[in-house]
Amino acid sequence: MLENFRQIIIDATSTALNLEKNEADKILTSPPKPDMGDFAFPCFSLAKTLKKAPAMIAKEYEPAVSKKLESTGIKSEAAGPYINFRLEKKAVIKHVIDSVLHEKNYIPSPGKGKTVTIDFSSPNIAKPFTMGHLRSTTIGNSLSNIFKSIGYNVVRINHLGDWGTQFGKLICAYRKWGDDKLLEEQEIAYLMELYVRFNDEAKTNSSFDDEARAAFKELEDGGEEAASLWKKFREISLSEFKRIYKILGIEFDSYAGESFYNDKIQDTVSTIDKKGLLIKSEGALVVDLGESMPPCMIAKSDGATTYAARDLSALFYRKKEYDFVKMLYVVGAPQALHFKQVFTVVEKIDKETADACTHIPFGLVLKDGELMSTRKGNVIFLEDVIEEARLLSLKKIMEDEGLNESSVTDEINERASRIAISSIVFFDLRNGRIKDIDFNWDEILNPIGETGVYLQYAHARIHGIMRKFEERMRIKVSDLKDSPISVSEDESYLIITELAQFPTKVLYAAENFEPSVISRYLLDLASAFSTYYKANRVINEDNAEISKERMSIVLAVKEILGEGLRLLGITPMEKM
Repeated sequence: MLENFRQIIIDATSTALNLEKNEADKILTSPPKPDMGDFAFPCFSLAKTLKKAPAMIAKEYEPAVSKKLESTGIKSEAAGPYINFRLEKKAVIKHVIDSVLHEKNYIPSPGKGKTVTIDFSSPNIAKPFTMGHLRSTTIGNSLSNIFKSIGYNVVRINHLGDWGTQFGKLICAYRKWGDDKLLEEQEIAYLMELYVRFNDEAKTNSSFDDEARAAFKELEDGGEEAASLWKKFREISLSEFKRIYKILGIEFDSYAGESFYNDKIQDTVSTIDKKGLLIKSEGALVVDLGESMPPCMIAKSDGATTYAARDLSALFYRKKEYDFVKMLYVVGAPQALHFKQVFTVVEKIDKETADACTHIPFGLVLKDGELMSTRKGNVIFLEDVIEEARLLSLKKIMEDEGLNESSVTDEINERASRIAISSIVFFDLRNGRIKDIDFNWDEILNPIGETGVYLQYAHARIHGIMRKFEERMRIKVSDLKDSPISVSEDESYLIITELAQFPTKVLYAAENFEPSVISRYLLDLASAFSTYYKANRVINEDNAEISKERMSIVLAVKEILGEGLRLLGITPMEKM
């Protein structure tokens, strides 16, 4: 939000020093010490051109720069080899508040007219949605929100794992032990039970794996009974996933899973072959990627297609369908080699498309220090975590409001659910995505500290202040939003400079594919607001103008705090 001031300084320095604006932009920086000002123009790079010492350049040209800055709220001074700039606090306060409350244009839009496709969540059908699926889902959803906020057209893709040998296993398991009645009653939980049982049996009977491969080949070849079972498993799973996504408040533009690309794989194979890249190796079709990594297998020796072939087909389809400038894959770090292989194959065919593709890795969700595994049955179901968090949140609300079970309304249950989702999503996004997370009930549900509950409390607290302001001051909050702010004091400068960082944080989060940048910023903002509110009397019947000014600042904090929560995929609350 301070970009306007930066541009004014760039205009002044470029004119006074006879520089191109882009050159002045590259030179302008922060001063060596914060107490020296808000911006600094080091003159070292001009010494050779102007044939003068940097300190002499600063002293000689500063008066011309200062003249250009008259009536802008920006003061300049020469300090050794620097021309330092200090922003007039009241001007900054007014600009930031007006930008947030009135102009609503505080986030730049570098992505305008461009499309980014984001592949995330992508659970395997016939398996319940667990805490292990949460990371891709929350990180991908947040990145989708972040890129949309900076102007991109975002296509959210759920590349369902609905194909491959694992479905051969499930088909075999159902043929051996399946019960239609149990499937109807238990649905996805029953499918998982069969899958775990098959893998346990396969450990002592190697023929099971051979049967599974044969069953999947049967499915690929269009076997009617295998296809019927697969379709039933997929429909049950997709219905369950959509129910979970609705609870999380997440939507997708496409549920085209691996199976969607079956009829497109042959074109992909032909494209690779026409480039002279396809070779036979022990009966399989592969692309040699040199000594730096293993070859990329396109088809197995029995003719069955591979995960890589389906990913390549999906990538080419998406480029043609959406014409993306970025294609992001939010998939766990263990898949790094796979994506490196896929992108290298694409690079040999179309370098521009390959350059647009990025794997966004993330750490694992561990349970007692160990990796969760559906095969082992060592998983924590996401819905169980949500329900436990909801019940604890509900208990806290009932205690705070002196309620009993008969007094609990739908509105109270909704509040408890929102608090639960907030705590779980923020738990996942508060630290760098590449870090492993050790699942911890106490840490997720802690109502204090660096949690989603803390941020929701800060947001709800501001709504409480708003209600109290209207009641005691008899001034509508909406009136403050409809008229430009008049600034008479600069005690709010620290909280204002915190607010002004938000656009930069959003851009940085997008550039680095890192939602935790927003999470950490919101914690800092909430802390800064708490300090500001304690030090400044916002509701003051004796001085309505000061009260309106301070309330405008509080409203700006609410706006940024709420927007930041929405970028993380959390719905801000007005009451806890």
